[in-house]
Amino acid sequence: MPVRSEVEILQTQVEQLTKAVLQLKEQANNDIWYDNADVLKLFNISESTLLRYRKEKKIPFTKLGGRFLYPKAFFTKSLMEKLENKHLL
Repeated sequence: MPVRSEVEILQTQVEQLTKAVLQLKEQANNDIWYDNADVLKLFNISESTLLRYRKEKKIPFTKLGGRFLYPKAFFTKSLMEKLENKHLL
């Protein structure tokens, strides 16, 4: 394969990766995260319950600088699913 076409392929791949990274950055900026205090207050649960949920991987979380953060989207989605399936309870 000629060197020129290999370079063009690489340039295309770099452009695609750059677009993907920009989309991920934009998404991360739009994401809202709860911290421990938010989750405890919003859902009226104890710290030990929250710890158990993390250990059992019942809720997604990330640890950043010693703080646990939880994506708001997870709780919104879970709540909507419960509301949609309320008739099944």
